Amino acid sequence: MASTRAGRAVTTAHRLAQGRLSARVVAEVLAVWRSLDPLRLTDAGWAGQILSVLARHRDDSAELAAAYYREFRRAEVPAAAAFTPRARPAGTSAPWRDRALTSLRVTGTRTVVRLVFGGWDPARALDRAGPGVAAASSRHVLEAGRATVRTAVRDDRAARGWMRVTDENPCAFCAMLASRGAIGKAVLYRSERSATTAAATGEEYHDGCNCQAEPVFGPVVLPEASQRFAALWETATAGLSGKDARNAFRRAHAVARRG
Repeated sequence: MASTRAGRAVTTAHRLAQGRLSARVVAEVLAVWRSLDPLRLTDAGWAGQILSVLARHRDDSAELAAAYYREFRRAEVPAAAAFTPRARPAGTSAPWRDRALTSLRVTGTRTVVRLVFGGWDPARALDRAGPGVAAASSRHVLEAGRATVRTAVRDDRAARGWMRVTDENPCAFCAMLASRGAIGKAVLYRSERSATTAAATGEEYHDGCNCQAEPVFGPVVLPEASQRFAALWETATAGLSGKDARNAFRRAHAVARRG
């Protein structure tokens, strides 16, 4: 958690700004999707249009994150040597496009085909698949900003790591990851250079996820919400491990959300 009030305010503002960007992405992607003919739904015919939308807004997300990092760093460690974060990855890089195309095929073409073969009217199937396509698109856009923060943390000598900051009502998966605290720089280096999984580095984000990465420059203090998640994990999973522990936490988290 940020050690200063200004830092906490900057993180909140950044999360909300990325959320507004996500809403724009969803609106634009749905506009493209709803214009399609469900009987002529080929990857080449529609995925390219959506990838163009994503490329433009990935650059927006990365720029927002770079500006956030600079402002957060000034608030948290004003005396540290100068450091300029790079807004990355660029919207034209190939790896993200391959991942996004796979997501679009699964949530888009394959979903429509499955529903139509199940007896759905093609137009209704297209409408049903739209939210999934939009949510996946948003995830690929926001990953550009998250990657910008992680890369800056890795390259900035003043940074010690980063932690996951959730929105006001996270799902059990996000709450569980947030409860684990900060991800150290050693893990970031391993994740860049080896087969370290996203789950091990806390970098997993689901479609529709509103979590953001906050840099850590000093002693690790979990945000109040993450402290609650950590305490809930301890009580809900006592004596359990693996899948059983995750399921127990999910049930306990659902009860806590209902209040």
